[in-house]
Amino acid sequence: MKRIALFMALVMMLSLVVGCGGDKPTTSTPDASTTKPSEVTPPAADVKYEETVVIGQNAKTTTTVPQNQTNIAHRMMFALTHNTLVGYVEKAKELKPELAKEWKVSDDLKTWTFTLRDDVVFHNGEKFTADDVVYTYERALSAEGVSGTVKSAYAAMESVKANGDYEVVITLKEGNIDLLYTLSNEYMAILNREACTADATNGGSIGTGAWINKEFVSGDHTTLNVNEKYWAEVPVTKVLEFRYISEGSARLIALENEEIDVCQSPNNTEHALIKANKDLILEAYPSSALTYLSFNMDTFLGEDENLRLAIAHALNNDAIIQGAASGFGTVANSMWGIDQYGYFDAWESVGQATYNNNMEKAKEYMAKSKYATTGVDIKFMTSTAWRVKALQIMMDQLKPLGINVIVDEVDAAGLTSRSNTGDFEVLMYSITFTPAGSDVKRIFYPGSSTNNANYNNARVTELLDLAGAEQDDAKRKGYYQEVQEIIHKEAPYIPLYYANSGAAYDKNLESAIFNNSGNHDYTYARVPA
Repeated sequence: MKRIALFMALVMMLSLVVGCGGDKPTTSTPDASTTKPSEVTPPAADVKYEETVVIGQNAKTTTTVPQNQTNIAHRMMFALTHNTLVGYVEKAKELKPELAKEWKVSDDLKTWTFTLRDDVVFHNGEKFTADDVVYTYERALSAEGVSGTVKSAYAAMESVKANGDYEVVITLKEGNIDLLYTLSNEYMAILNREACTADATNGGSIGTGAWINKEFVSGDHTTLNVNEKYWAEVPVTKVLEFRYISEGSARLIALENEEIDVCQSPNNTEHALIKANKDLILEAYPSSALTYLSFNMDTFLGEDENLRLAIAHALNNDAIIQGAASGFGTVANSMWGIDQYGYFDAWESVGQATYNNNMEKAKEYMAKSKYATTGVDIKFMTSTAWRVKALQIMMDQLKPLGINVIVDEVDAAGLTSRSNTGDFEVLMYSITFTPAGSDVKRIFYPGSSTNNANYNNARVTELLDLAGAEQDDAKRKGYYQEVQEIIHKEAPYIPLYYANSGAAYDKNLESAIFNNSGNHDYTYARVPA
């Protein structure tokens, strides 16, 4: 067995840091309670703090069970109420111990052994043990309502076995250098067997986190009470309340009126107003959320690569950013996370052309398309006003090619349902990749619920499997580069842009952490009274 360093920087992301030769003796691991992000400062002993901190949300939450949802709005909540085996500090780009205090891995990256904390209690008073880790795995593969992403992550495991109360052995079907990053996702949180057995629907709401689910109204608000028996440092704030306020302007007004302490994702057009208000602070940042188009490869679009490439080259992403995102965004040149391991976009160096506002190249491809002389109507499905505006801009950009864009607007639930069943032609959507290169399997791997292009390329699948088990950094990056070259050539997806985002908050707010992914950490948020 080889010992993996417990903290691994994502610089050069990630030749996993592995020791050499045989078993290494177990060494002490930093206590997870001491590994809080540096932005979390100790509360002042002589200061009284408000009992409640209120966050205005821009997205609805519909469940308090981690295995049921995987988007950012839900993950942010799960991080407060639950814990994972391994944590991840986004700003420092470091893994950290959480419910597992140390781990080791076999040379082939298939067998992972985790030593667990023995001082953790669930919100229902049950002691956390290895059996709960085993149960979490079993539930993910069998329970109703489990997200496809979660099911796929656990399906990659051959087995999860308890070795006594405080050791777990996870055996993978294939070696995966990124397993720790997978386990750090909040939807991989550990559930309690007894709670879920007693209440199959809501038992998964019971976690080991710093905050306890007190009241939840789907799509409206969530109230959390502090967990006074939390295994790490207990927050001084007593109540966290999350309120869904759909309109950005309404969220900002609520913040200005001191009804909330944080306004998530204020309108980009209102950033200047926030900066001018001496009582507010604006945290603006380039987001890692990628807005993209996916072609349903099971429709006529899958049969015409030239048509897809014509669209890819005709779209003016800068104009789309200006018109739909108020100019706050960065053009995306690869279907990959901008900060993700293995990113590549030097297309000219490999004999390909960069997408984006090249009408001459677009017309060349369109001339080779089946629809060169007849033109074609294509339905573009999306939800939310700003994406509809983006499609309206695309409509004008694609007209010179004889492509008629039909906007198919649906609500969020309809978009999820129809994208899962393949009831669309082109989808406009967004995705936030984790730093792990293997995270792209979600959109490129056949059978994945997030692969909304229904894309299936045997070589891409092979390359993704090879990369997951490869410890040589250069070889691994080479596999991921080849994946991107194939995707760029075949265009089942078109990357558009990484949207900038932000948060506005009361100037007195302390120890809230605002991350570029949008997955903010309010565990220790507090406001002086």
